[in-house]
Parts: sequence; C-alpha cells; structure tokens
Amino acid sequence: MVVTYIKHSCFCVELDRHVLLFDYCLEGELPAFSPEKKILVFTSHKHSDHFNVGILHLAEQYPDIHFFLGAGLRLNEKYLARNGISIDRDAYITNLYKRQECDYADIHVRTLRSTDAGVAYLIDCEGYKFYHAGDLNCWCHPEDGQEFNDRMKREYEEEIDTIRGERIDLAFVPLDPHVGSTYWMGLSYFMQAVGAAHVFPMHMWEEYAYIDRYIANEGQAYADAVVKITAPGQRFSF
Repeated sequence: MVVTYIKHSCFCVELDRHVLLFDYCLEGELPAFSPEKKILVFTSHKHSDHFNVGILHLAEQYPDIHFFLGAGLRLNEKYLARNGISIDRDAYITNLYKRQECDYADIHVRTLRSTDAGVAYLIDCEGYKFYHAGDLNCWCHPEDGQEFNDRMKREYEEEIDTIRGERIDLAFVPLDPHVGSTYWMGLSYFMQAVGAAHVFPMHMWEEYAYIDRYIANEGQAYADAVVKITAPGQRFSF
C-alpha cells in the first residue's frame, strides 16, 4: 500500500487493485495511476479547498473510475454541461448523505455526519479500512463562546462514537492551526475513541510544524501512529 500526500486534505491510497483519492480540488500533482486499477474518488463536501468540479475530467484519463460525492454536491446534467463535462452521471457518480451505507463493486462505503459540511467516509477495500474525516472535526474556536464550543464538542464526540470498535488501518483527520489553542482536540478524541494503525494529520494549511508540536504535547500517547508530513508529494509505504 502506498499513500501519497497531495495537499491540504487530499491524499491518494494505491492498493493492488484500487486507487482511493480523497478531497482532490485540482491543487497538487497527482501520481500517474495504473490503467489496470479502479480509481475511486471521494469528495466530502463542496468547499473549494476540498472540491473542484474539474476533478470529473479525470474520467477522460481513467475510464475505470467512479466518483462519490458528499451531501451538498448533487450535480445535475445542466451544471455538468456548463462546465464542459460530458460523463454519464448515473454511471460515474454516486451521491451519499450523512449516515448512509452503500456497496459499489467490491468495496463498502459508510458516511458520517460532518460538524461543518458534507460527510466523512469509512471505507472497506481489499481487506483494509480507511477513514477520511473531510470537515468532521471538533471546531472549538475560543472566540465562539462556551455555549457554542460545548455543543460543538458534544456533537463531534457523538458522531465519532458511532464508529467506536472499528479497526481502522489508515485515518486522515484534521489538525487545523486556524482553530487556535484547541487545534488538537478533534484528532485526540478520534484516537482515544477509535484509533488507527496510522493517522495522517490534514487540513493544516501547510503548517506542518504543528505535527511535531502535537506529538510533543497533547499527542504523546499517539506518537507511534501519527505520520509526519513535511511537504506535498510525499509518499509513504505500508
């Protein structure tokens, strides 16, 4: 298994028969994929740092491809035509909403409800289990006040608790410095409640020093699992 960090919240996971591509918004260079593999593209929501409709042009390069679009991304045929995209919508696109499950070919996909927009994904593929949070995070901003932050913390923890007991191989979870002093809370609760063999911090706005800061302080208990990202294009083999 090879994982490539593309940029921000975008990663691709290359397996024996599949490639999983998460939240690609046309920023960062993709590796070339084998035409023999099935390409599965997962978009969590419509924010511009997670989605650009131009990703659908990947179908011109990789015909054995399928797109999973999170809540809020139900693109109709007229919209696709205006953007120069002529793929068969029913054949290439599956829309998924919060707390939904579906089987596609030989994979199983489950969604969680985001605390911001769209969905998070839990995916079974080739005997592995992957979690991509999208914007499901504990967005506790100190300036938002105690009432808001208490509700945010409660809603985040309740959602993560729905996957307690899952054995996750790779997880991609926000560690966002823009949140301020509470940047670590979402990742730590995920690791405490669920955990993963390897967890990739993401949504860091390329401020990678926060990974070392997290490991040295709030994340010491999870140091062996946290993958240290330092630049776009890094590849990790497992």
